[in-house]
Amino acid sequence: MPLAENDRMTTIGEGGARIQLYPKWFRGRRLTWRTWVHGVLVALLLVGPWIDVGGHPAIRIDIPGRRLHFWGATLLATDGAYLLFFLLGGALTVFLFTALFGRAWCGWSCPQTVFLESIIRPIERWLEGDAQKRRAFDNAPWTPRKAMIRAIKLGLFLIVCGALGTTAVAYFLGREGVLEAQADPLAHPTGTAIFIFITAVTFLDFAWFREQVCTVVCPYGRWQSVLLDAHSLTVGYDPGRGEPRGKAKDPNAGDCVDCKKCVQVCPTGIDIRKGTQMECVQCMACIDACDDIMVKLKRPKGLIRFTSERELAGQKTKVFRSRVVAYALALAGVIGAMTFSFAERQDVTLNLGRQPKAPYAFLPDGRVQNSLRLRVSNRGDEPRNFDVRLVSPADGELVIPIAPFVVKPEEVKHVPVFLLQAATAPAGRMYEIEVHDDHGFQETVSIAFVSAVREEAP
Repeated sequence: MPLAENDRMTTIGEGGARIQLYPKWFRGRRLTWRTWVHGVLVALLLVGPWIDVGGHPAIRIDIPGRRLHFWGATLLATDGAYLLFFLLGGALTVFLFTALFGRAWCGWSCPQTVFLESIIRPIERWLEGDAQKRRAFDNAPWTPRKAMIRAIKLGLFLIVCGALGTTAVAYFLGREGVLEAQADPLAHPTGTAIFIFITAVTFLDFAWFREQVCTVVCPYGRWQSVLLDAHSLTVGYDPGRGEPRGKAKDPNAGDCVDCKKCVQVCPTGIDIRKGTQMECVQCMACIDACDDIMVKLKRPKGLIRFTSERELAGQKTKVFRSRVVAYALALAGVIGAMTFSFAERQDVTLNLGRQPKAPYAFLPDGRVQNSLRLRVSNRGDEPRNFDVRLVSPADGELVIPIAPFVVKPEEVKHVPVFLLQAATAPAGRMYEIEVHDDHGFQETVSIAFVSAVREEAP
């Protein structure tokens, strides 16, 4: 294919001007599947912060409380390793999924596509009609009727974006917090700012920017060149069947009658017959449209199909290949490590560290003091009463301003601890401290006593 045929994005015209797209709506088998998938994803995304699972919101990122609730699991600030597991697992899942199925995530699961195709475009079709009517409506002069329809459409878009903004704030503030913030915005400036920002950005996206998020902003499409190979399944056109293009009655022409239905239904405006392109989100609308034409012409379906470059070239597609196996093994390793870590997870974790800036101090009575901080995490469902005692050395002393102390469920408490010993006692001695609670937990932690020779004033 000459470069001139495919060297510019379909949404960018001469001089960088925006080309407005009017994708045609076509109901086919894959659109029905995609609609069901989108419905489930929208429901999961919107209800996450509003329903309870295990006594907590299904999804909540509690930054002040330093905890994350995710469908019954609770991670505290001391569980940072699990976040690493999630990030690695998510990245490897994307790599593996892309190597196998191309950019299907974009057309079927990406929030941008899900809300645009399942909510925004249906509102637009309901008010302004399908592609040709919308184009004529946009090009028509302004009238009271046009202004009213446009105002209703943008108002409905704003309601949808407001619901997304409210849900996004609820992920951080919780149900009660977001309702309080909306009742008194000035009393909750952070929540109000997040709501306004997300509502404004999504409104700008849905009302104007749209497919340019996928083709200009999102980097995922550009990753395809390193994540895909000739065996990856993508939406592809079979030139062996389709070329040369011509009229249906031409005996020398291929199966493609150049009806351009595949271009008309594409949400990013590309011509899939030009080959794999960065803008393709693999929504498979072109497959449904082409299959419909083939059925009407009494020709086999699959001129455009979900396939691989190898299959289009008449060769065998391999599922288990080096990069797929490598991604799968790495993902299995991460999942295994995370599963083992969860299985070994204790209800109580301890950490004993030094207070910053003042590791030791000389007291007026001649003794040396070490200032420590004991961090106790309670991942259980019940409050625990903790007490601390010094095991060794016998001539040392342990002082805790609050003892015993209570750690509530899913709480991380920092308790000041002071160790004292005579100035003549050697520095570097190991102190063993026992921490126990009223639920049978007991653990001993050790730390070295730090000091220095005190210089006497002349």
